[in-house]
Amino acid sequence: MKKLILLLTIILTSCSAPHEGSGYWLGNEDETFINASNEYLETYKNWIQAHNDKDIDAVLSYETEDVRLDLSSGTVISGAEAHREGLSNYFESNPEWNLYWALPYVGVTEGEVWIIAGQVVTTDDSRVQRMIDAQFTDGKISRVIVYDKTPPPPQE
Repeated sequence: MKKLILLLTIILTSCSAPHEGSGYWLGNEDETFINASNEYLETYKNWIQAHNDKDIDAVLSYETEDVRLDLSSGTVISGAEAHREGLSNYFESNPEWNLYWALPYVGVTEGEVWIIAGQVVTTDDSRVQRMIDAQFTDGKISRVIVYDKTPPPPQE
């Protein structure tokens, strides 16, 4: 009987053990991060595909109404309607997004879910390597921070 009680105690203790994450965030120095569910990756991939399809309604369907986008140019787009307007102009450049890596993660202490992702974006007149940090709220993208780098020309 003592062995059974000991076994149950070990099982219950291990099930409720706290997650030990890693990383650092200035906003809360006690916050650490662990991998999040791939459901967020699927949402992100669908959001990328909606951009490639140039489907504004589909893009917006993966975002919250109060979405905020901080573009690499310094421009800030606030809200779904402002993003709709911006996408209409952006799609005229015929963008094609090619995702090459992504990692969804969640804060252990505060529970905020983000994804960091790299993609190459080609338009009619440019090609950039784009890094995006995107925050999720209730399963939808609520904040996007964009970093762009112009890659060097291909070597011949």
